[in-house]
Amino acid sequence: MKLYMMLLIPIMLILPQIARAQGSVVSQDELKQALLNASGTRKENLDQVRSFFSSDQSRQAFKTVHVDSERVEKALSSLDDNELSKLADQTRHVQNDFAAGALTNQQLTYIVIALATAVIILIAVH
Repeated sequence: MKLYMMLLIPIMLILPQIARAQGSVVSQDELKQALLNASGTRKENLDQVRSFFSSDQSRQAFKTVHVDSERVEKALSSLDDNELSKLADQTRHVQNDFAAGALTNQQLTYIVIALATAVIILIAVH
């Protein structure tokens, strides 16, 4: 009887942990939805940043400092999701500030140059 009890106690301690682990398994549909959401978010972020860098003010800033806008455009696709998300947030903020009159054209030019340089540096580091 002692041997039976010695085997039963560890099993009783392990079973709840196994049951919890099985409950946290992600279904195939949930995984598929998560991938679709991540893909959609990446596309939105990429569209945001591309829109920002293709604006007239951005193109003028690129010309001012002789930066190839096509190089920046190609580099955007190489950014990881986290970097792209941060860049998209920054470009949204800059666009909102510029639209509200909080930024001058010169300030916007400096910001565009800084962001484009950051993109190029991030790609060079990878």
